[in-house]
Amino acid sequence: MFQESGFTQPNSSHSFAAANDGREPIRHILIGTAPLVKRTIYQLHQARYAEAVRWTHPIEIPENRVILTPNPGEVMGFLVKLVRLE
Repeated sequence: MFQESGFTQPNSSHSFAAANDGREPIRHILIGTAPLVKRTIYQLHQARYAEAVRWTHPIEIPENRVILTPNPGEVMGFLVKLVRLE
C-alpha cells in the first residue's frame, strides 16, 4: 500500500522506484500483537504521518517464510510511503 503526500491514491502502475517528482519510497513494518499494531497505526494516523487505511490488513507471520523472529500470536503491518527529501 502506498501513502503519498497530498493524500492522492496512486494508480496500480506506480512502481517502487523513485518517482519522477523526486519522491522516494520508505517501507515501514510493524510487528507485534494485533491490538498493539492496530493502536500504533492509529497513533501514526493521529500524528498525520500516515493514514490508517494505507496500511495492509494485519498479516500473519508464517513460520520459516520470512527471516524474522516473531513471538507466537504476533502479526505484521506494512506500509510504503513516498516522501520527498528536501
